[in-house]
Amino acid sequence: MRQLKYRYNPTTCRYEPVPIQAKSIIGSLLLYFSLTGVFVTSLLFLHSAIFTTETEQLLAQENKVLKVHHKELKNELKTVSASLLNLEKAEGVVHEKLASNLAQSNLLDQLAINYSTPEIDDFKKEIKKTKAESTSLLNKARYTNFILASNLNIDKKGLELLTNIPALQPVENKELTKLVSGFGSRIHPFHGATYFHQGIDFVAPRGTPVNASASGTISLVNYSDLQMGKGNVIEIDHGNGYKTRYHHLDKINVKQGQTIAKGSVIGSVGMTGGAVSPHLHFEVLKNNKHVNPIDYLFEGLTSTEYAALKVLAKQKNQALD
Repeated sequence: MRQLKYRYNPTTCRYEPVPIQAKSIIGSLLLYFSLTGVFVTSLLFLHSAIFTTETEQLLAQENKVLKVHHKELKNELKTVSASLLNLEKAEGVVHEKLASNLAQSNLLDQLAINYSTPEIDDFKKEIKKTKAESTSLLNKARYTNFILASNLNIDKKGLELLTNIPALQPVENKELTKLVSGFGSRIHPFHGATYFHQGIDFVAPRGTPVNASASGTISLVNYSDLQMGKGNVIEIDHGNGYKTRYHHLDKINVKQGQTIAKGSVIGSVGMTGGAVSPHLHFEVLKNNKHVNPIDYLFEGLTSTEYAALKVLAKQKNQALD
């Protein structure tokens, strides 16, 4: 109960209670709400500092791994930059030498004097002969293409076999930088020993769409809550002895027995199972035996891009699962 305050009244010669003022009530309420807000904010801050959710723990682990990869990529970038600088210097030296040689007056005089010599005439004849031979070869090539186009027929079954070859990369990789570990002997991320890596790893942010490498039927869908192993897995049977497997998925968008087309989104990149960072582990099997997936992933790539992808796959580094 609120204690009353008294004030002496000289007129009445008595102590009379002091009336409660509105300002005093408003000030007390403001002080109360301010202290309450500070107390609640302190409790929330203390709770977030002491207790972390499972999602926050996974994000912290993911951030730690990404920091390590960022450091490695930074070192590789320094090495590439140094190589490019050396190439630029070498190119400058070659250009300088060529320019100095062409600027020599005696060389220009020799070219002017020997312009109409018999050697030049023979050279012109060789050029004409080469042009005629190239024109003849071009005509033969066009005729051969015409004959093949007129007589080459592919039935529906043969076309299905071609479309069912796992030739499409399972994640979008235009810059050719997402393939980080290849098929074969690799370093295990946990115990550090050498083991046989049965697929290839594509690093990508969690939630990145995963596409079917070829048309086929979903032969296996497996969910796993274990913090080890392959995690969430999809297997596709493409026929003709080909199968593909997709490990460590976050979400799965298909069901077992479902028929899917090449390029269809079947799930998303995750970090389930024994993955040390978000990535897709991709396997190709031929007659139930693991084969090197890089030998098939040529669709949509030029010969130069495919060669660069094969170089990345050959690096003897650490796998991510």
